[in-house]
Amino acid sequence: MRLNDTTDVALRVMIYAASMGGRRFTIDQIVAAYGLPRSTVMKVVNALTQGRFLTAQRGRSGGLNLSRAAEETSVGAIVRHVETDFGLVECLRGGNGCAITRACRLMAPLVEARAAFLAVLDKYSVADIALTPTEFGLPGPDRLKPLPDRQAQDRHAQDH
Repeated sequence: MRLNDTTDVALRVMIYAASMGGRRFTIDQIVAAYGLPRSTVMKVVNALTQGRFLTAQRGRSGGLNLSRAAEETSVGAIVRHVETDFGLVECLRGGNGCAITRACRLMAPLVEARAAFLAVLDKYSVADIALTPTEFGLPGPDRLKPLPDRQAQDRHAQDH
């Protein structure tokens, strides 16, 4: 089985999100952490937000966060949402031109293998694959600076 690059990035984004321990984070933080192109991360974050794996808050004090507890989201659910091609061979992808499709006995074992692969991923939650901030190279929770509070910034700007 092979996952596409988008799925790989999606899993990394979710690992990063879980490592934040409930704190908001930005696309730019993910880009910096992994050295990925911003456009790729934006595309993946959009897919994860549409799939309700992440919640996005717009604006200066906005950011991203897990939509639900990391323990409640399975790796398999993320893979199913983001992965675009589970067709291991031509006959499982549609548009089949294989001459032996009607008699082929390979399709059933491949479908079973795909189901087994996803069943294993379903056993693991995002919490199971998350890293601690230290493992991730982030400062500990007590040293992480929260994202700026928009209202406090506005009050400060009005005072000056």
